[in-house]
Amino acid sequence: MPGKIRSAARKLFDYIVVGAGAAGCIVAARLSENPNMKVLLVEAGGSDRRAKVRMPGALALALADLKLTWNFNTGPEPYLDGRCIEHARGKVVGGSASINGMVFVRGDPRDFDCWADSGLEDWSYEKCLPHFKNIEDFDGGSSEHRGTGGPIRVVTCKAELPIYRAFIEAGAQAGLEKIDDYNAGSLEGVFAFQANIDRGVRASSAWGYLRRAAGRENLTVLANAECRKIILDRRRAFAIEVVSSKGGDAHLFKSEREVVLCAGAYKTPQLLMLSGIGDKTELLAAGIEPALDAPAVGKYLEDHIAVSVGFRASQRGVSPQPAVNSMARVSAGARWLLTRTGPCAGNFFEVGAFYKSSEHVERADIQIEFIPVLGKFQDGMIKTAEGFQYQICLMRPRSKGHVKLTSADPRANPEIVHNYLADKLDRRDLVNAVRRAERIARQSAWDELRGESVDPDLRSLSDGEVESWLRRNIGTQYHPCGTCRMGAGMDSVVDGQGLVHEIDGLRIVDASIIPRITTGNLNAPVMMIAEKIAAKMTA
Repeated sequence: MPGKIRSAARKLFDYIVVGAGAAGCIVAARLSENPNMKVLLVEAGGSDRRAKVRMPGALALALADLKLTWNFNTGPEPYLDGRCIEHARGKVVGGSASINGMVFVRGDPRDFDCWADSGLEDWSYEKCLPHFKNIEDFDGGSSEHRGTGGPIRVVTCKAELPIYRAFIEAGAQAGLEKIDDYNAGSLEGVFAFQANIDRGVRASSAWGYLRRAAGRENLTVLANAECRKIILDRRRAFAIEVVSSKGGDAHLFKSEREVVLCAGAYKTPQLLMLSGIGDKTELLAAGIEPALDAPAVGKYLEDHIAVSVGFRASQRGVSPQPAVNSMARVSAGARWLLTRTGPCAGNFFEVGAFYKSSEHVERADIQIEFIPVLGKFQDGMIKTAEGFQYQICLMRPRSKGHVKLTSADPRANPEIVHNYLADKLDRRDLVNAVRRAERIARQSAWDELRGESVDPDLRSLSDGEVESWLRRNIGTQYHPCGTCRMGAGMDSVVDGQGLVHEIDGLRIVDASIIPRITTGNLNAPVMMIAEKIAAKMTA
């Protein structure tokens, strides 16, 4: 089972995988398919065997649980008037895939072709497609575009409630095409989302891959164990230093073949820098002796920024009742516990859209994640009300940030600054996107359900005033990537197979190696990356 902890008395392994997230679970599971390979999977968090993780409808509870997250803060953000943004990352078996919204989006095929055009020839969409298909067990059946029989169950959301039907119809009235399967080609249009949910259970890679591998004697899963650094012998990675979350002495675990970092876009560069791999000047300033001057470590940080346009409901019963009524929530939760069915067997993110912010844009650069309720976190509680939100997300931002050490102490969080809205074109595109989303939300399909706007009437504001509103309200879609990106030059950290430049026995397989952020949620691309690189490692 995911999260099952075996004795870690063994200290020598063929492979050590750091981080049991979306990528790490896949890499460890695939490597351990060879019974002759001894694999250690190290995870700083605990087991994912919790109802709030397994229950799709409890995703807000998982995201808000401080015991399941690293609770990073980014900022102060210089282009958001110095605001800091909470940026939860999963600290649990399954990683951020144990607390995310389970929306399954591969990305625009041209995203991957752009990777190939930059020199990563093996990462074209044509060469990635077989691995996307290997991942999934799609409820729509197999085709030249889709796969069945894979470890990750992918289902099409039913979108049956009037609030979801209104969203689809409003999008069509505003000129968006209705799409049956946005993961089978063009994704521009309006549609029912697909989600990685397996018969009412969150289908993370821990559920789909690690659960199948749990009985293998050659796989050790060590949870509640934080990797502090990679130990190098000159320029070869041969061990990691691990400390239990319960305290005690540090332990060394040695690798005969490779250490594979799968700790995510924030923790992976931090681990490299703590190990002496990074920008030489920054390492010395943090009190760390450089082992390799690698200026790109922690640089080129990207993320999907998001802002919501919300409307109150015109009447009671517009939003799904478990989202706004505590008694309905208890009833739905009890039903899920007994039968794995009912409202809590879904993720509530049932419909969405991709569109162009303006005609100046070549292809869809905006995603809408529709939220069928008004909600916010306040004093550690989730406050909800009847209504709906169009969460507007910029897909290919030009602004880039960084991850830097604040201390040589591994317990100290790194400095994370995204520089959201630094680029004037990002500001232009979001202003245009917000105006278009506002027009969609005011289509006649909403007339019987839509009440007054939560925010000032953006239609009456100038572009400059909308920009000011953005700076006050912008947030994140929780998709950081790019801090150890693939490539061949000084602006990269790893090659096309995730191997760290100039360091033997060290590989990275997670969102940090993405060379350019993809269109849509990152969980599916990260799983594809892990499946693709693992296939090379085991060939």
